[in-house]
Amino acid sequence: MKRIHLFEFTDLSWYPDLFRRFQTDYLQFVASLGSGHKYLIPLFQRAMQSTRTNEIVDLCSGGTGPWIHLAEQLKQAGLPINVTLTDKYPNRESVQKLATTPQQRIKYLAESVDAMNVPESLKGMRTLFEGFHHFKPNQAKLILQDAVNKRTAIGIFEASLKPPLGIILLLLSPLITTVSYFFMTPFIKPRTFPRFFWTYLIPVVPLATSWDGIVSLLRRYSPKELKELTDSCTSSGYTWEVGYAPTGTPIFSFTYLVGYPIEK
Repeated sequence: MKRIHLFEFTDLSWYPDLFRRFQTDYLQFVASLGSGHKYLIPLFQRAMQSTRTNEIVDLCSGGTGPWIHLAEQLKQAGLPINVTLTDKYPNRESVQKLATTPQQRIKYLAESVDAMNVPESLKGMRTLFEGFHHFKPNQAKLILQDAVNKRTAIGIFEASLKPPLGIILLLLSPLITTVSYFFMTPFIKPRTFPRFFWTYLIPVVPLATSWDGIVSLLRRYSPKELKELTDSCTSSGYTWEVGYAPTGTPIFSFTYLVGYPIEK
């Protein structure tokens, strides 16, 4: 599988955790502005009903991703869930915030979790939103194979550009990301001096996010590539669904891969 796999700053072990948190906070804030994830609900219904679970184990969660809104959308669709957020580099602010709101059905583990080898204790459908492209094909296959081996459902969801407007957006994405960073930062909590300093005075974080944004769009797995990954997995008694889902915009669509065990 030939792929462009340039580095992203948030993947680098030496990248300051402070900058990583600022980036994941920004991405979580952007994700919370839209409602397009509601189009994924039928995929969740099939996978979770097949595995008889109402538990979600979200991998590579960053700053919580779409789950604050998506959990409510699933509940309104008759699928109430409990969500456990995890990450290799857990967002400490999100961990602390969710720990102080026990009434919500969402929690964030403070321990590091490897998406390629999820602990047996974490039960439920696994999900990755905007995180799968961080993994090279051999690593991506391990994520899928681990879900198959442990007989659990998994859902991979990433926004991809739709031609022709998507191509224009890709070319303009550095400018769009930088401008939106400057505009949105005052609304992102917690409002701290370091956040404003590294955004406005020395704009390291907006520039790093702009680079990561371009690279992530180029590293997205296409449905054809996702199908190649599933074909290389040993997955007897397991079914895969691959395709596109709408986002409600003319620019993006969701590329998805959903797998779950089937009864014989």
